[in-house]
Amino acid sequence: MTTKRRPITYTTEGVVVRTSNLGEADRIITLVTPIHGLVRGVAKASRKPGSKIGGHLDMLKHVSVSVRETSTLHGLSQASTLNGFRKLRDDLERFSRASYISEISEQFSVENGSNQPLFRLLLSVLEALETTTNTDMITRFFEMRLLQLSGFQPEMSRCVETGVELKPANHLYSAERGGLLSNQAKPVIETALLPASLNTIKLLRFLSKAKLMNAKVMKVGEEEKRQLSRILRAQIHYVLDRGLRSEAFMDEVRSKKTET
Repeated sequence: MTTKRRPITYTTEGVVVRTSNLGEADRIITLVTPIHGLVRGVAKASRKPGSKIGGHLDMLKHVSVSVRETSTLHGLSQASTLNGFRKLRDDLERFSRASYISEISEQFSVENGSNQPLFRLLLSVLEALETTTNTDMITRFFEMRLLQLSGFQPEMSRCVETGVELKPANHLYSAERGGLLSNQAKPVIETALLPASLNTIKLLRFLSKAKLMNAKVMKVGEEEKRQLSRILRAQIHYVLDRGLRSEAFMDEVRSKKTET
């Protein structure tokens, strides 16, 4: 006679990175957590008026929640808000950045795997987005640090084609090769190449070593901002082998802000 394993129940903190409706009153919640990695679960009746947990499990909230493991979607209950990040939801530009960052965090997380560094990075960057006006560089800081944590730090000192140390000059960037390509090199493999000016290269190197507080006060020209964005986003696309849904929204909001 076999006995069924008793379901494991635990309490964890997490950031809500995705929500979707299920049936008439339930919601599927996806959280990035520090110990259990990506957690997906059902919050029963959370869309009903008067639900005790519904208001705690909104997008981008830092929460504490009880998880009952099952073979499919887990059960979520007894949620409480640790940080509601209200300023992120009240400001469209900040919200668009936070949505992009949360989607990347979800894509780089795995279920049932320790996730401490990524989780702490996500929390610290969301906190920074609430207070800083330099949202561009906070986003670039997050992208660079996430690539580093995941083992995909761009090569910025030597040419990825020849291995020769790069001279101070304008060069090119190959997401496929994972780094800078000398402007003198002739790539053996056809690859999409992005321009990387000397200033942009210096900024990439600075971002790879900078602390979050440094990124908050970085002053960067518009052309360097564009190059940094294209390079880091291209590298993330290559690692994930796909684009991100939130990018179009983020770019649209930024474009309208620039126009005004």
